[in-house]
Amino acid sequence: MTENPALTAGFNVAEAWNALERAQDAAPEAITGLLMHPHVGAWIAYALRRHRGGTSSDAPIAHDFGQLTALALAAAALAGQDFTTRVPLRDGRANVPCFGMAHFDGAAGWDTAEAGTTGGRLWLSHGGTRIDVPASGDGDGWYALRRVTAGDGPRLSVWLDDLDPLRDLADPVAPARLSAAELSRWTELITDAWSILCRVNPEMAAAMEVGVTSLVPLPVNDGWDTRSASTGDAFGAIMCSLPPDAVTLAVSLAHEFMHIKLGGLMHLVPLMGAGGEPTLYAPWRDDPRPPGGLLQGVYAFAGIADFWRRYLRQAGPDEAAIVEFEYAYARSQAQEGLATAQAAPELTEAGRRFTDALGAELASWPRDETPGSAAELARLVADAHRAGWRIRHCRPDPADIETLRDALRAAAPVTSRVRASTVRPDPAMRHWSQGRLGLARRRIVAPDRFEASPGEAWGAGLFPADLALFRGDARTAVREFGELVAEDPGRPDAWTGLGLALRADGDKAAAAALLERPEIVAALYPGAGRSPRDLADWVGTEVLR
Repeated sequence: MTENPALTAGFNVAEAWNALERAQDAAPEAITGLLMHPHVGAWIAYALRRHRGGTSSDAPIAHDFGQLTALALAAAALAGQDFTTRVPLRDGRANVPCFGMAHFDGAAGWDTAEAGTTGGRLWLSHGGTRIDVPASGDGDGWYALRRVTAGDGPRLSVWLDDLDPLRDLADPVAPARLSAAELSRWTELITDAWSILCRVNPEMAAAMEVGVTSLVPLPVNDGWDTRSASTGDAFGAIMCSLPPDAVTLAVSLAHEFMHIKLGGLMHLVPLMGAGGEPTLYAPWRDDPRPPGGLLQGVYAFAGIADFWRRYLRQAGPDEAAIVEFEYAYARSQAQEGLATAQAAPELTEAGRRFTDALGAELASWPRDETPGSAAELARLVADAHRAGWRIRHCRPDPADIETLRDALRAAAPVTSRVRASTVRPDPAMRHWSQGRLGLARRRIVAPDRFEASPGEAWGAGLFPADLALFRGDARTAVREFGELVAEDPGRPDAWTGLGLALRADGDKAAAAALLERPEIVAALYPGAGRSPRDLADWVGTEVLR
């Protein structure tokens, strides 16, 4: 910044650096905590992305780099020192890390405010309006960053951040202040979720006590599961939409903490080499993933499986079936993703050791192979997702399809091997798999509402044939899915549903074609002159043999 004054035009960064150094000398522990605040890291990363052309904004770039003065202001306040500076305003809002946000009504989009500390007490001034920051809580024009604390030992203490412009994954966002009722609900959920984590996995809870420092509420999307996220730029921050219950929040916290840990490790030790296109199948994602992203997900879903494995030991009779399902599903996702990651050429030697150890851990966990069990239902959902991913994102070689079409017309044997399909991510197919997963859960926890599932937001893409499949009526499902494909061959879930139903009905060859290489069957179908089932049987017998 000192070499390029344009980056900080209008802001005295030299004074800010000096203020930071004075505060560090006076209160090293407090200033270390400030500098480790997750969204300080997010701000630095965002400013550097802007500088390097990785993102763009209407804001003057000096407003992004000038946030250093607000950081120095926070440091002076924490150290109890006097300091005066100018801080950037974004739509009238000034963010002071670890303290909160001042809002000046009527300020221009990209303005500045005078700000300072007197004996450690903050104040800000703009256009004749002065905001004196109270010792705690909100005040006139001031919105305090609120903290939620849960437990005694281990103890979780997190900022419930609804203010910081860089609390989301990428670009700045507006504040979304929680109401008193919403704050109360979040506090209750965090307290209860922390109690569950301490009971189920005390070792993880002890690590989270120091490794998780901020929780960012995300908007709720109707029809979707609880969403959660984290980023290596904001180490220690977890983003999460309001969950329906404390167990769901506990799982989300465990999930994202695994991401946080691995993100920290991968900053220090490369586990995947550079490069790698987003072409890999991740059982928890609807879109193809790059090698590094796949490995992140493997570790996170191993954490989810571990949570359910441990929770199962304490689950009551009303919970046992759904916990068994969640454990079996997450375990299978982690294991399948791990096998794909281990085959990636980008995996480093350190990555090999890491994945081998993780694989040994996963292999040591119990498996439930009982027919009709929750594990079998988990397999149904997992196979549906894998086949659905292939038919959406994999493209067979056109020459192979023409060769197969000729053999089909001539009733001749297939003499050449069909090549692997090419993964071509379909940007329009990034979110499509909620229905069948939700249907499996509904089948377990609320069977009386099972038949009504297609009428709900999350189940809008389900067919009556799905209900037949999940209730075990394979013959009805085969007939209805076959009719759906014949009516509209462009329905991916009709093809994959047919494959699942055929397997349940004992037609192994046709099922294998539709579950292992559905993209071939779908590509051959136009003009084939065969029913969907007959064509799938031909592919399974002649092509996949």
